[in-house]
Amino acid sequence: MAAAFSIEADFDCSLDHLWSFVAHVPNQDHWVFGMSDSEVVGGGEIGVGSQIIGTSTERGTALRVTMEVVEHDPPNRISWENTDGHTPFVTVITCSGDESTSHMTYHVTLYPTSSLMKVVMGPLRPLGSIVANRMLRDEIALLRAALQESS
Repeated sequence: MAAAFSIEADFDCSLDHLWSFVAHVPNQDHWVFGMSDSEVVGGGEIGVGSQIIGTSTERGTALRVTMEVVEHDPPNRISWENTDGHTPFVTVITCSGDESTSHMTYHVTLYPTSSLMKVVMGPLRPLGSIVANRMLRDEIALLRAALQESS
């Protein structure tokens, strides 16, 4: 049973600025809820097959998370999936725009494996959707602020 959540947002920055920020892995720490210490394994440029590691803190518990880039089409699309055995997920970010404005679609699909997550994304899905959509809105607000600071 998968649970998918999406949000779209417009930004007052160029497509190149938006892309360079969201595709630079360490920047996840500034806008992705609960993420810290994000990096590309081995450093270097990101691309299909790159491994990303970071720490995800949820409800006071810090978990090391490993992801693999499965799509990389600069400056329009990047996707990664969890590969470490925690709650499986896929993130897809698509970007468009020009020299002055940009648009992003942020899509996350969860594949719950724990009993609690199955309940939250099953019978309690309306509540889970409210929480997930709120989190995506908060992440977009953080991204908007981080983009302004990095200009």
